[in-house]
Amino acid sequence: MARILTLAAQPPAAGAGSARVDVRDAYDLGEIDLGAYAGLAIDAGCDQRLLARHAERLTAWVRAGGRLFANGHLLTGFVEGLPAHRKLDFHSTRDLWLTETGSHPIWDGIDRRDLLFHTGVPGPHTFEDLERVGVAGFYAHAYFVDLPDGAVAITGIGHGALPVDVAYPLGAGEVILHIGNDVMGFTRPGTTAHDLGERVLAHLEQGKADR
Repeated sequence: MARILTLAAQPPAAGAGSARVDVRDAYDLGEIDLGAYAGLAIDAGCDQRLLARHAERLTAWVRAGGRLFANGHLLTGFVEGLPAHRKLDFHSTRDLWLTETGSHPIWDGIDRRDLLFHTGVPGPHTFEDLERVGVAGFYAHAYFVDLPDGAVAITGIGHGALPVDVAYPLGAGEVILHIGNDVMGFTRPGTTAHDLGERVLAHLEQGKADR
């Protein structure tokens, strides 16, 4: 049985998921037995008002040892300890520059420059090529504030290295946050981020399921 649950913003296509990951419509959350899973990934576009209606259950699941990874701008508290966010005032690539600010198994060893640019031009590119043809800001263009006690800021943005990737303990579990598009989409073959998606799955699988 899959040890990871992904809540999708839209009904998943037939055949979505794998032996490791169950992909379910976020609106099915009330029918899902969270205790069957060690890890939970929440897509950036999920209805946070819906999630907030399940905040007590999500918090209890994390406190019991689950690992929750949430993507996107957090507007509503759906698990204990969620920080607020602020928009970033940016005018250049340097305002969006990504910096390693703390250690976490998902991001350790990843050169943040490999996450900085996005381009529709196919094929491998040097960093210098990406500076010329790529666009920054897809990874993040906002930041977290009011981090809970024990939180680790993992990746920072801009001149002040403001936090965009954060993790904090909650009971026996962990909450991991990325304030941008779904982080697994930044898996980049041929770079230090070539296994980013696998890193996310491997870390979530190590959470504690009730059974």
